[in-house]
Amino acid sequence: MFSTGGQVILADGDAKLLKQYSSVLSKPLAVPGHPGSEAPRVLLASSGPEVVQLVRVSPIDIVLAEETMSPMSGLEILEAVKRASPSTLVILTTRRPTVESAISAFRSGAFDYLVHPLSEDQLLLSVGKGLELRRLGEQRRRASQELQDERAKVIELRNLVRDRLAFGHALGASPAMLPVYKVLEEVSRADSTVLITGESGTGKGVVARMIHAHSPRSEEPFVEANCVIYSEGVLQSELFGHERGAFTGASRQKRGRFELAHGGTIFLDEIGEIGPAIQLMLLRFLQERRFERVGGEETIEVDVRVVAATNRDLDKAMSASLFRQDLFYRLNVIPICLPPLRERREDVPFLAQRILERCRLQLGRECEGIAEDAIEALVEYDWPGNIRELENVIERTLVLAPEDRIRREDLPEALRGGGRARSDGHLKAREREHILEALRRCGGNKKAAARSLGIHRSSLYSKLRKLGIVPVRSN
Repeated sequence: MFSTGGQVILADGDAKLLKQYSSVLSKPLAVPGHPGSEAPRVLLASSGPEVVQLVRVSPIDIVLAEETMSPMSGLEILEAVKRASPSTLVILTTRRPTVESAISAFRSGAFDYLVHPLSEDQLLLSVGKGLELRRLGEQRRRASQELQDERAKVIELRNLVRDRLAFGHALGASPAMLPVYKVLEEVSRADSTVLITGESGTGKGVVARMIHAHSPRSEEPFVEANCVIYSEGVLQSELFGHERGAFTGASRQKRGRFELAHGGTIFLDEIGEIGPAIQLMLLRFLQERRFERVGGEETIEVDVRVVAATNRDLDKAMSASLFRQDLFYRLNVIPICLPPLRERREDVPFLAQRILERCRLQLGRECEGIAEDAIEALVEYDWPGNIRELENVIERTLVLAPEDRIRREDLPEALRGGGRARSDGHLKAREREHILEALRRCGGNKKAAARSLGIHRSSLYSKLRKLGIVPVRSN
């Protein structure tokens, strides 16, 4: 159909013919096969130089030029128009048609070649097709530009995410975290399976994204699967997909998370909660890198990196025959143990300010920052829920705080009393508890426990002796 705002130049030395063709094109008549078309704006030209000048100063969709015009012929007009505006379509008309002239016209880039006298339908159809082609070309050009713009935004966002997940900037830079970042730098460049352990809310998902963002797979998918929110049957379908008719309600084929993550990274959160059947399927995948969808016979191979996480003590789970030992060894190729927030209190101010910045943007709230007395209360608190609890406290306080700065009195009551002095006995009890917890979390590995606590191994041995936890023998 005719484009809204389309412009057509009619060029011919015959003024009467120009008036006739202009009258046909200027009427809001429907193009055959395209009902409801709109008429273009028609410009008249009596010579080639006039046509070229119009094309140079105005966006022209179509030029309809007579082949035998002078001082420029129709073919010369065609070539000049294409130089001035390559996207403008040119229709040549002729009173003395020959095969050679038609071939020459099309070789030079003519859109159509018409013979006088032109019928009304013939004129409308040729010009209408040209305008429709121009409209589609413009749509394609805009779509291509929008795609380029979206790609640029994706690249910008990816770089922003990478900066946000930069080592030392995502979860704080306390001594307890530096060994973790050192391991992350090494493991990101490799392709080994990673098992992240730590209490709930310590940032295991963030670490998984850091590994992916800094890996050679960073431009491929990062797919997350929370293993605790599905029943075993549903989780099997979520991870490995299913075929149509595999079970009641399976009305169509579904690709699982492993297929969706092809080329990238799959993050299996709460891996310690999966049942025996899924454990066996996952073990086979880690051994062979292939699987079958539920209800299917086709063996599917995918290229994914597996990063798993758990807050469960897998040693206890294996002792209780709740978790397969062979699966544990397949997952625990690169272990990363995240310390709880109470063991790296120096990270609390940084994390609090960062969370506040994000919440301000999400909630559209103005806030100058966090007052010093509030920071002290945040640092003193033990954070049993770790970073996730800190996020909740900051968001809640930002919403409810009456002033433009978060102060101690704005915090929940449990935190406002956190600044009380602690007795030596209480501090020793807490230190003993933290060390025991670090040892449990790291499977009794003293070197890993010392790293997670941010202290040297010899310092850990000294503390173990003083606190009478276990007899220590140097490795």
